[in-house]
Amino acid sequence: MSGMTRRRLLGSTAGVAGGAAALSLLPASVQQAVAAGVPKRGSMADIEHVVLLMQENRSFDHYFGTLSGVRGFNDPHALRLDTGRSVFYQPDAVNPDGYTLPFHLNTSTTSAQAIPSTSHAWSVQHEAWNDGKMDQWLPAHRAADGVNGPYVMGYYTREDIPFQFALAESFTICDNYFCSVQGPTWPNRLYWMTGSIDPAGTGGGPIIQNAAPTPLTWKTYAESLEEAGVSWKVYQETDNYGTDVLSLFETFQQAKPGDPLYDKGMLAQPTGTFEDDARNDRLPAVSWILPTSYQSEHPDYLPAAGADFVASKIEAIASNPEVWAKTVFILNYDENDGLFDHVVPPTSPAGTKDEYIGGLPIGGGFRVPCIIVSPWTVGGYVATEAFDHTSVLQFLESFTGVPAVNVTDWRRETFGDLTSAFQFHRRGKSAPPLPPTAAQLALAEQEVATLPAPTLPGADQRFPQQERGHRKHV
Repeated sequence: MSGMTRRRLLGSTAGVAGGAAALSLLPASVQQAVAAGVPKRGSMADIEHVVLLMQENRSFDHYFGTLSGVRGFNDPHALRLDTGRSVFYQPDAVNPDGYTLPFHLNTSTTSAQAIPSTSHAWSVQHEAWNDGKMDQWLPAHRAADGVNGPYVMGYYTREDIPFQFALAESFTICDNYFCSVQGPTWPNRLYWMTGSIDPAGTGGGPIIQNAAPTPLTWKTYAESLEEAGVSWKVYQETDNYGTDVLSLFETFQQAKPGDPLYDKGMLAQPTGTFEDDARNDRLPAVSWILPTSYQSEHPDYLPAAGADFVASKIEAIASNPEVWAKTVFILNYDENDGLFDHVVPPTSPAGTKDEYIGGLPIGGGFRVPCIIVSPWTVGGYVATEAFDHTSVLQFLESFTGVPAVNVTDWRRETFGDLTSAFQFHRRGKSAPPLPPTAAQLALAEQEVATLPAPTLPGADQRFPQQERGHRKHV
């Protein structure tokens, strides 16, 4: 690490969406794949593999509020609070200004790659939301997180998370994608893999926290795929950070080695198994990838470690041109941790069937990042249709023909099936380079070990600046 600096690592890519001078930063296989684009117009029928990777606990504004051309800090339609100020001026009686603005988590001068996790419990998320008023982020989190409460307003820029920015500028980012539950990891991952948290309590639920006192019994989408004869697999290591929610279900708990539910849904594999299968064209129709703890991006784990993990999956897919030409890779995040996002999530009318628990709406939750990587999403576009985690299941329905039986009518009416994010009607285009993730990770680890903690905002705050420029919509 001697002599390594962030400026040297970013080189000519900092603040630039592409350019031949920086093209060499893109791994050769990915560079060739995205430059080749799509040889012809496509359709859903051209897809043979859908790969789903859900990372942990980052909000959209926290990662991409400064990205040009998305619904970020310059949002002209941002909610106005009862104070008369925009939603970005979060009321905060502790702050001398009387409010706290989003503030930069500068990873080049502080250890901000490793921020503390803040509460994302059902009760705290609903308190911050405050029946759609969106004005209790600081009171809720100061009460729940003490001195760490203001971290909820922190955000990164491209200099802090260059790979994530490059990925968004290379492919299609969804800036209206919400998590499914105003709550923590397990409920949101249950929506992602099963379409429900059992609000009626007939199958072991409702699950509104990271706990399942009794085995769950409603049908998972993996079981539906198995019954329909559609291939699938969960790629996970022994350290899966407790994210395999299939293991909460009675059918999976009772499965033994040799049973497809055990072998495909419960079994841990060696590091690199997915990459080996992708390079050798052995992927099933549907792949779920679960991260290790330190690669999950969950605070206080490093975004740079997650970038290195995600990059290895994309590189493996792109290394085989035949696999790249028929694969869709969907990267999303389970929930927002406690991290601020300014967009009011859609919620159903009071009393909507299977959408309320204890008088509170289940969701949607707050916005989280979602980027779709495929030959038909190359080019730095933004998809603006409303989506949530059930949109992934709806997309799998379109791809496999297997119904996602637990997705409610309200979710289907409110959230799209992701197909609008694809441009099957045109050829793909070349994409900007992706920064070198291994070197970025080494630098981030050094910064966390040697730099002081971030300074939390006090008086004389500055409104965050979103990068200038437009982004093509789909």
